[in-house]
Amino acid sequence: MAQAGHPQSWSDLPTELAGLVLSRLPAYSDRVRFGAVCRHWNFSFSSMKRCLPKPLPCLACPDGTFFCLPRSESCQFPGTTSYHSSCGEWLLFLHDGACYLKDPFSKITLTLPNLSSLCPIDEPVEIINGPVSSEDEVPPESLNMDADMLIDKVIVCSELIVAATVKIGPHKTVALCRPGDDSWLVSRLGSKVTLFDMIYEGKLYVLDESRDLLVIIVGEDDDNGTLSISRIECLIENETLSFSLTHNGVSYLQYFLVECNGAVLLLSRTIYGVPSDGDSECTPIKPVGVGFEVFKADFRSARWEDVTSIGDDVVLFVSKSYSQSVSVSQYKVKGNCIWFLDDGNCSWFWKDLVSSCAIYDMSDEGTYSASSPNGSFKSEKAPVTWLAPH
Repeated sequence: MAQAGHPQSWSDLPTELAGLVLSRLPAYSDRVRFGAVCRHWNFSFSSMKRCLPKPLPCLACPDGTFFCLPRSESCQFPGTTSYHSSCGEWLLFLHDGACYLKDPFSKITLTLPNLSSLCPIDEPVEIINGPVSSEDEVPPESLNMDADMLIDKVIVCSELIVAATVKIGPHKTVALCRPGDDSWLVSRLGSKVTLFDMIYEGKLYVLDESRDLLVIIVGEDDDNGTLSISRIECLIENETLSFSLTHNGVSYLQYFLVECNGAVLLLSRTIYGVPSDGDSECTPIKPVGVGFEVFKADFRSARWEDVTSIGDDVVLFVSKSYSQSVSVSQYKVKGNCIWFLDDGNCSWFWKDLVSSCAIYDMSDEGTYSASSPNGSFKSEKAPVTWLAPH
């Protein structure tokens, strides 16, 4: 207690109370403002940053505008225009084959190999528990290491390992590198299966076209420290998972892998449409709804389990380049919802929405256009994406 005649200053706020305040600020911008009040508060913010609950992600737009949820306030980060995609706190930039990651919050940059510099990686020939090839089956076309590579999704596994799902010719496969390396190390997995999505949770989990879940174990060569793949195993071979389609309509399906409270979730999003009335060439398809099906990987039974609720204190933020789960119980944000973005497909669904962000409520299976941030970025070359500051 302050003695009479000696009022305390706000800068004397005890560290434990500062932590309670910070843990209730859902927007990263508010946490930064807290740290800007005085040196003591900035020290509290810096020392607690990694112990605080996750803030809500920012919505990054290709013109360099960032929206800090849950409000619609925006800010600008220099040097962040014309990104390709995102991964956590990183933005990926591609320019004439050059490739690098940039953290707009810390200004750290990681240089990745040129997209034309590819090498095969040392890896097993077979997928453990994978499908057995028939003797009459036509051998798959091999990967062309002289072709240019297109990055679909990048994942920063650690300070020393970056993974990506990439397209090389007709194949979509996995490539690995260390920041600063001269070449991408490319897996032959894409010549055996078609990949849909990948996440990293201590291991690389990969979803293929059959909704099988594979795990990739990355190792190092004992002699020179070169990255290698020591094991590829099929953990879940999908046999019963099915997805509904509309009758006499149009359905666009997309799949996302998301970590949530230690579990690996598979999200199937279907955007439903029907042929538009009249002879309109601008909007030949009329949207009629969005549906999400959620499944959890049960590694003991090696199957996908149906999930009807992700919990009233959880929100999933999904996009084709980056997805994450956030606990929102302390933020007064409605849980059991999935926030998803305009990924550049299904322009007929997003055409009449005022925002490039929409919300699917698992409680009532309703879909709502996000009230904030307001604004659409459909004309941009890169889609909007989630950015997750520490």
